[in-house]
Amino acid sequence: MARIIRPVWAIRCVNSSCKTLFEVVPVEDGKTQEVICHGCGEHYMYPPPKDEKN
Repeated sequence: MARIIRPVWAIRCVNSSCKTLFEVVPVEDGKTQEVICHGCGEHYMYPPPKDEKN
């Protein structure tokens, strides 16, 4: 049985042909990280900037 050793969040790629679900590690307040979808290579900033529209 697997055990989670750190808190993670799951996000889904928004590319219409991909929709891959993947995990990201929460970061400290005020910091961001660039994440790349494992399925299609799309780049995302996590957490999303406050001024970005959904």
